[in-house]
Formats: sequence, C-alpha cells, structure tokens
Amino acid sequence: MSLTVRYARGTHGHHRHRGRARSHRGLSATERMARLMTAISSRSHSPADDDLSQDEPDGIHPMAQMRAPPPEPPLVPTALMATDPATDPSILWAIAREEPELRRWLVANPAASPALLETISQLGGPGVRRALEVLLDEGKGNQSSLSS
Repeated sequence: MSLTVRYARGTHGHHRHRGRARSHRGLSATERMARLMTAISSRSHSPADDDLSQDEPDGIHPMAQMRAPPPEPPLVPTALMATDPATDPSILWAIAREEPELRRWLVANPAASPALLETISQLGGPGVRRALEVLLDEGKGNQSSLSS
C-alpha cells in the first residue's frame, strides 16, 4: 500500500512539475528544438557567410587549431649536435643523460658548462675518460697527448 502511495505522489509531482515548466517557458523542449531547427534551415545566407571570428579573440578561428601543422619529428642526437656550440644547453643535458655513446663528444663542445662536464665525468661512457684527459691536457697547454 505504501508503494502505491509513493508511486502516485511521484507521478503526481512529476506531472505537476512538467506542466509548470511548460507554462513557465511556454514550449516544451521538443517544441523549442523544432523551432530552432526551422530557424536554422530557413536562413537566408549560407554558413560560409558567417563571421566565425566575432566570438574568438584576435580573429582565431576554432578550425584553425585543427589545421595546425604536425609537430616536428623527435630529435635524433648526433656527434655533430653534441659538438656544436649553437646547440641548446637543454639538448646537451639530454644527450648527457640519455646517450652514453655521445658523451665524449660533449666534452669537445666549447659551450659545455663546467657542471655539464662534471656530470659527464661522473656518468662515464665510451671514450669519456680519454676525451676529458685531452681536454685537461689542452687546458694545461700540453699537446703531447695528442701525438700519441
């Protein structure tokens, strides 16, 4: 019996709410959607005539973001990149962390910071010790290690 009462109350309240919402707005959602679709289909100009930039700052169209060029492919570190003084320091650090076989070439880069050289010496790698010896010998003005 209590289920019947609850169901009746729920139904009664629901209909009352629908009726009030409809009278408040005047149209049901279906009727409003039908009017909107009619208004859109009876436009006198084509969608191409719309000024899409009126709501967008600086004239950026929403579709322009979708037409952006693809990102550049990832960098493939090389010995030339490791020795180039114009290479960004963040790339030099990435090479030091992730490319053990290229660390010796970083030692030859005149733009390599002392902190980077210290990190390379601690990390090691193929040829790093010899490259650091050559660098230190050059710093002392001793060229004898180059001839051997």
